[in-house]
Formats: sequence, C-alpha cells, structure tokens
Amino acid sequence: MLSTFSTGGNAYGIDDRGDGPAIVLYPSLGRAGSDFDELAASLNAAGFRTISVTPPGFVTPPVKSPGWSDLFVIAGELWEIVDHLKIEQPIVVGHAFGNRVVRTFSTLRPEAVSKLILLACGGEVPPDESVHETFFRIFDSARSEDERALDVKAVFFAPANEIGDWRFGWDGHLALHQSAAVGATDRSSFYLGGSAPGLIIQGLDDLIAPPVNSRNLASQRPDTTLVNLENCGHAMLPEQPDRIREEILTFLSPLLAG
Repeated sequence: MLSTFSTGGNAYGIDDRGDGPAIVLYPSLGRAGSDFDELAASLNAAGFRTISVTPPGFVTPPVKSPGWSDLFVIAGELWEIVDHLKIEQPIVVGHAFGNRVVRTFSTLRPEAVSKLILLACGGEVPPDESVHETFFRIFDSARSEDERALDVKAVFFAPANEIGDWRFGWDGHLALHQSAAVGATDRSSFYLGGSAPGLIIQGLDDLIAPPVNSRNLASQRPDTTLVNLENCGHAMLPEQPDRIREEILTFLSPLLAG
C-alpha cells in the first residue's frame, strides 16, 4: 500500500507491502524507495512485510530546507514513521547513504531493532577525489542526461554491469541536504549502529564506498557477518539482485522458523 507520512514539515513516501516480520528499507543519496522494489517483492514472497521509505522531494515539490541539522534528525523522523506504523522490533536495511541513516536509527534505540543490514557501507575511508567529483556531477541537472548516465556507469557500477533504469531518479536538491546532514554528524556517534545482529553486504568493485570500510566495521562490530560480492559496485541492487536476496534471506531465516 502506498501512502505518505508527514513529520517536521517533510512528506515521506511509504510503500508498505506484505505480512510478517517488518523490514524497513532506506535508499541511497538522492534516490527513492523504489530502488528496493525487486528486493521487496522477493522478501514479501518469503514471508516478510516491507516498508520502503522515499525521502522528501520525490513525494512533493522540493522543500526549501527539510530542517535536518544532522543524521540524528533524519533518523528520528524514520522512528516517527516506524512508530506511526506500529512496528515493533523492525529489521532495517540501508543502502549507501541509507546505511548511515539506519545505523543512526539503530543507535537511537538499540534495544528496539531486531536486525541491521547494510549495503554499500562507506563513510570512514573516502573514495579517490576523482570518484568523489564524478559522483556529485551526477546530480548536476545542467548537464545532459547522457553525460550524467556516463558518470553513473563510471562510479556506481562494476565494469561489466549496465545501468538500466539507474540513469534516472537522481534528486540533486535532496542529495544536497542529505550530504549536509552527513557533514554535520560526528561519525563516531553512530559508527557501530547499535547492537542488533548485523549483516554487511559489500561490492568488491565499489569505488564510492571502498571495501576497506566494510571490513573495518565488521571487525569492530559484534555479531556481524560480512559478505563480499564480486562483479558488484556501489549500486548493488540492480547489479547482483539474486545474491543480495539470497544473503538477506539466509540471514533472516531464523525469524521465520516454526
């Protein structure tokens, strides 16, 4: 079921599907919850409820400022959504920027999170400067669609993978405010992401979130499994959908036992 939820003057899109243990999914920088559509359908078929969250900007015309002073404000709004939906012990999935949001979310109420799943888990060791520059050119609406698509291919996808629909769906206004929230937040304040059992899935061809980030976090975080995927970059979801689905379902299978 598609709906909207407003908090702090911000309208979020909520795609709530299926029944069973609830999985909340938060997307990458400047992107919508629809990035999770294929994964969500697989999780629904396996017996899970999914709630894909679309940040402000896609739901209504871009706001002048969403009022996010840091990641904890964004995470607090996500908790408002979860509480509104009367979800207890959510499983949370974050992709790229979303991994920072769900780690902060889990830090706020560590005892209230069932499982933590991180895709493209960066933030500690930065990418090369040229990669960083290419990444932010993607959001420059003054450039042609074809030019931006070449940049998406260069930094989001492993060399053998095609970008498909990921040439579309980039919101530069949203990305600007999300990036500012990241810059205003001390990484150490959310680094471990609470205490729930964790799964980190890492693309070995990820140029934006180099694999050393996931290795470092997995080595410091108790009860956390790291899975590395070959032929997989930062986009992940359209690159290795079958492997990602399999790893997540294996990790979550005890919740469906009996």
